[in-house]
Amino acid sequence: MLFLLGVLLFVLFCLTVLIRALLLFPLRGRRQGWSPALRRYALSLLLCGGVLLWELGALYGFSWQHMGRADRQQMADAAVAFAYPEAYANLAQLHSDYARFRPEVSYWASWEYESSNGVLDKLAGDTHYQIRLPDLVVVADVHGRPMYQFPLDDEQDIVAPDRPELGLIGDIQDERRLGIEDDQIQLRWSRPQHGEAEVHVSCFSAYSSRASKQTLELNAVGADPVQIVQPPGFYRVQIVLVAQGEYHYSYSPPQRISRAAFIRLRNDCRSLDAASRS
Repeated sequence: MLFLLGVLLFVLFCLTVLIRALLLFPLRGRRQGWSPALRRYALSLLLCGGVLLWELGALYGFSWQHMGRADRQQMADAAVAFAYPEAYANLAQLHSDYARFRPEVSYWASWEYESSNGVLDKLAGDTHYQIRLPDLVVVADVHGRPMYQFPLDDEQDIVAPDRPELGLIGDIQDERRLGIEDDQIQLRWSRPQHGEAEVHVSCFSAYSSRASKQTLELNAVGADPVQIVQPPGFYRVQIVLVAQGEYHYSYSPPQRISRAAFIRLRNDCRSLDAASRS
């Protein structure tokens, strides 16, 4: 209630300023002279001019922190580090897997179906940039600082890496209350001739040299099958095994990692298995 009252008072204040600056000032200036009118309505004119400058800055994408527009190269580097913290530190590292990819940084475009990015949105304060990366979009503020991200849909032309590899390293969380045993879990690709998969106690690794149309399926005794479908790349995932017919509410999105990190984590998974057997 107090918030709505505050909004109402602010709207009334803005209307008062606009009426005084745009209506009463020219009327008084014509009748009594511009100098007396300017002295009487100086504050209203100043406030109205400040709002006008602010809104023009919103349309331009002006950043008071940079005293101009934020640098697009720096925004792209920050977006890559924000979206793939365990894989790439900047755009140069991203080019090791996406040599021909160039990110698109836009102040006006919107790749999110449920939102708009028009003039009225900018005037209302939606002064955000969108940086399109191979498989997702990072939203940054007017200063170029990343705020959040959302994935691209399959219809939005997701860009695949130069090498069509798919590597998955995952943790297995068992909620069947049976205890995880290697012989209870089966892991296989939909096209086994193009991939390899290993299960080691509570972790697994899977690699396919031809990731196109590949699906990884995990089967366990007393649990519903789990299918993993990912675009080419290397990911850390988490699998939760629940008893057949039960529903698991939590969801952990796959985390993009580098090829080197995948190899290291796969070796750690194998070492864990060797240690448990010794």
